[in-house]
Amino acid sequence: MKKAAVIRGIFLWLIFLCLSGIAQGEEAGLSFSHASGFYKRGFELEITCPVPGAQIYYTLDGCAPDEFCDLYEEPLSLSMTVGVADPLSQRIGVNIEENFIPMQDFPTGHVIRARALLPDGEWTAEKGGTYFIGYDREELYGDLPVISIMADERDLFDYEYGIYVLGQVFEDWDAQQTEYYEPWEITANFTSRGRDWEREVMVDFMMGEGNDFSQVMGLRIKGGANRGGTQKSLRLIAREEYGKKNMIYPFFPDNRDEEGKLIEKYKSITLRAGGNDRDFGRIRDPLITNLSAGLSLETAKNRPAIAFINGEFWGVYTLNEEYSDHHIQNHYGIDNDYVITWKVYRVDDGQEGDERYYWGMHRFITQNDMADPALYARACEMLDMQSFADLVALHLYIYNQDGLFESNNWQMWRVREPGRGNSPYADGKWRMMLYDSDYSSGVYDNGQNYRVNNIKDSLEKEYDEGHPALMVQSLLKNEEFKKMLILSFSDIRSLYFTNRRVSDMLSHMREEYSPYIPMTYRRFGPQWVAQWDPERHMNSNMNAISAFFSGRANNFASLMRSAFHLKNAVTITVKTKGEGHVLINGREIPISGSQKIFYFPEYPISVTAVPGEGMAFTGWEINQKNGQLADAAAAHTSLSFTDSVTLTACFQRAK
Repeated sequence: MKKAAVIRGIFLWLIFLCLSGIAQGEEAGLSFSHASGFYKRGFELEITCPVPGAQIYYTLDGCAPDEFCDLYEEPLSLSMTVGVADPLSQRIGVNIEENFIPMQDFPTGHVIRARALLPDGEWTAEKGGTYFIGYDREELYGDLPVISIMADERDLFDYEYGIYVLGQVFEDWDAQQTEYYEPWEITANFTSRGRDWEREVMVDFMMGEGNDFSQVMGLRIKGGANRGGTQKSLRLIAREEYGKKNMIYPFFPDNRDEEGKLIEKYKSITLRAGGNDRDFGRIRDPLITNLSAGLSLETAKNRPAIAFINGEFWGVYTLNEEYSDHHIQNHYGIDNDYVITWKVYRVDDGQEGDERYYWGMHRFITQNDMADPALYARACEMLDMQSFADLVALHLYIYNQDGLFESNNWQMWRVREPGRGNSPYADGKWRMMLYDSDYSSGVYDNGQNYRVNNIKDSLEKEYDEGHPALMVQSLLKNEEFKKMLILSFSDIRSLYFTNRRVSDMLSHMREEYSPYIPMTYRRFGPQWVAQWDPERHMNSNMNAISAFFSGRANNFASLMRSAFHLKNAVTITVKTKGEGHVLINGREIPISGSQKIFYFPEYPISVTAVPGEGMAFTGWEINQKNGQLADAAAAHTSLSFTDSVTLTACFQRAK
C-alpha cells in the first residue's frame, strides 16, 4: 500500500508539474538580480534558474536566445551606457522622403534576453531586462511609462524580411511604376500587412509604478500612409504561441468597464507616432479623443510613453488602447466570438459572411425613404442613431479631412446576434468608434482653416455608390435625425469643445508631452525641424491647435446657419444656485457656477438638475420672456427659447 501510495504521489506530482507549466519552463522561470530600470552606477547582473543542471543562454543584441547563443557562466558586468553608440539611428531606407541621421547621442540602455535549457530538454519561459546606467529616470522622463522593445535586427531592417524598411517590396513595386507617385502612395515592406509581417519581440514594460513586467509578443507596423515616417507607429500583440495570450496590467488607470471595474487585461496595444500630426503638434489625436470622451461613441484610452528599441531611444509615443473584438469584450462583457468590428469597407474582427450585416444596413438606409417614420424606426434597430450623429458631427466640427466623408478612418461595432451577453449594447445595433482624428484642426494649414464650411460642402456633395456619407444624406430627410444631428453639433461646441475645456486639456497634455517632443524631432526629424528650433516648432504647432478650436467655436453659428438654414444661435446662460450641477441633453459634461451655451431656437434642449451631496433641487429660475420650461418644478425637463435666456437651477440643503 505504501509503495502504491508513493507511486500515486509521484504521478500526481508529475501531473502538477506539467499543469503548472514546469515542463514548458513557466514555473522554472529565470530570475534577474536587478529589475529593469535606471541606475546611477554599473553592477554585476546575476541570472539564476531554480532547476539544477539548467543551462542559461543569453543575448545582448535584442535577439531571442537559443542554444547557439552565449552560455551564462558568470554574472554579466553592466557598465555605463552614457555615450554609447546608437547604430540603429544610422539606418537608412526607412523613409522614402529623406534619410534622416540624427546629429547627437541619446540615452541608451543594455538589453538582455535569456532563457534556460532544462535537463529534460525543455526550455524555460524567456526573461528580458533593460538597464540604463548613468541616467536618472525622473530627470529624463518623469513618471512616463518606458517601453523597451528587444528584437532581432534582421526582423526590422533586413532588405527582404525587415518590417521597418522600404526593402524588396518597394524595389519590386517601384520598378513597375511608369508615372510620378506621391510618397504616401508607395508599397513597401513597411506597408505590408498580416501575420506574415508580424515579428516576435520581447517587450519590457517599465511603468514606473512598481509592477513592471516583460513579455514575448508580436510586433507589427501600424497605420496607413504614415507608415512611411522615420518613427513608425507600432502594434504590440499578445498571443498564446508567444507564451501568454493577454497582457495583464492596468495600462490606463482610469479605464473601466461598463460596471465600473478597472480593466487590466489587454490583447494588444499601440504605440502611436502622431499620424498626420507627427511632424507638427503630435498630440491632435489624443487631444481630440480625450475631449470627445462621453459622446455616444467609443473612445480609446491613451497616455504618453517613451519607447526604446534594442536599448536605443525611439522617441515619445502615445500609448493607445486598441480597438478590437477583445476591446468590446473587456468593456462590455460580450464574448468576443460574437462581436463584429467593421472598418472602412471590411470586417476587421469577425467571421466570413459578417459583411452582410453592414451592407444590409447601408442598402436599407440609402435605398428607402427615411422620412417615413416606420422605415426610420426599422433603421434605428440597425444603427444607433445617436452614436452615428455624434461621429458625423464630430468629424465635421474638427474638420477631419481624412474621415468618414472621405471614406477613411471610420469604424463601428455590433454583436452578431442580439441578446448575446447581458449588456444593453448587445442589441445588434452598429455603434461608432473614434480613431485617427489627427488629419484635422488645420494640421497642414497652421490651424487657420476654421472658417471653411466643410459642413455644408460635405452634406451636399455627391458620393459614389456605397459611400458611408450616403447614409447621412438619406437620414437627414428624417426630421428626428436632423434634430439629433444639429443638437450633436451644438453639444460638441457648447459642452465638449468649449474654449475653456480645450485650453485646459491642451495645457495638461502640453505639460505631459512637450518635454519629449523636441527630443523626438532631433532623433527622427524632419531634417529642417531638427536643424532649426524644435522647441519653437512644437510651440508654434501647439498654438495652431488652439487657434483652430478657438476660431471654430467663434464661427460655429454662421457655419451651421449656412449648412442647415437655421435662425441665429441663441446664447443660454446656465447657472446654479447652491451645490449641484446641470446636464444638457443628457451629456456627461456638468455645468456648475455659470456657463454660456449656444443652441438654435428651432430645437428645444433638455436640462437636468443634479443636486450635490446632501442637497435637494428646489426649482428653476428663468427669464420667461425668451424661454419656456415644460415643467419648471421638474428636475428633468425641456427648455424652448426664442432669444438669449438665463436659466438657474436652485438647490438647498435637504431637510
